[in-house]
Amino acid sequence: MITWQPDNVFSGTAWYYARFRPDYPEEVINLLLTKFGLSKDSRILDLGCGTGQISIPIAPYVSEIIAIDPQQDMINEGKSIASTSGITNIKWVLGESAQLPHLMNNNDKVNLTVIARAFHWMDREQTLKDLYHLTQSGGGVAIITDNGPRDAIADTKWKLALDDVVHHWLGDIRLAGTKGTYSHPVRRHEEIVRESEFRNLESITINTRRTWNIDQLIGYLYSTSSSSIPVLGDKKEPFESDVRHRLLTINPDGLFEEKVTTSVLIVWKN
Repeated sequence: MITWQPDNVFSGTAWYYARFRPDYPEEVINLLLTKFGLSKDSRILDLGCGTGQISIPIAPYVSEIIAIDPQQDMINEGKSIASTSGITNIKWVLGESAQLPHLMNNNDKVNLTVIARAFHWMDREQTLKDLYHLTQSGGGVAIITDNGPRDAIADTKWKLALDDVVHHWLGDIRLAGTKGTYSHPVRRHEEIVRESEFRNLESITINTRRTWNIDQLIGYLYSTSSSSIPVLGDKKEPFESDVRHRLLTINPDGLFEEKVTTSVLIVWKN
């Protein structure tokens, strides 16, 4: 059961999201360009666009991107970054997946929809139904996920410490903004996609590594729905102090490396 509000989940995170959410590997962008044969005639939908981590690097290669997000601050940050980069072919739209039929013109279809780090927030079955009708024949959907500093923690001492600090200050229930809680979907994305009208599922994995410093890790935590500054409230200062202390105890040079697995699920409309 959904216990959160789309326009509240990432409230207060956009500044940090734009600066501390990692970019996607160049291999991911090249994969999308190649698999879908994207060109200056292509029209893309970036659903749950955040501050443009997918839209901005793809924009120079396509005709138009419709970038949709339920958080106005995310849209504003994305617009600012795009403007600074001289990118003018992104249409930024305030909204969320449940509003797709109202936000998009069914007669004006897209070649590709990208959902990056966002599919788990959506009614996945209904979203795919709506996207099927919005997709050109021969086009498709790419669902991108990757792990971050609080994922895949079992064998990484610094991640265990980070997770422990979050639990200490915020409890065991994962918050989703200031007005809700979150539970990860039980069924895997692949299962949901296989049951949709889309066909020919491809699953591609790209392995990379990231190195974080402590300021970046704190910025990342503030970019999340579960440990944003509004969620922390008056716990922010002691929380941040605790993060710094725990991480420096583990590694005094303040640098922390993680293995990153980026998964790209691709499906097609025949």
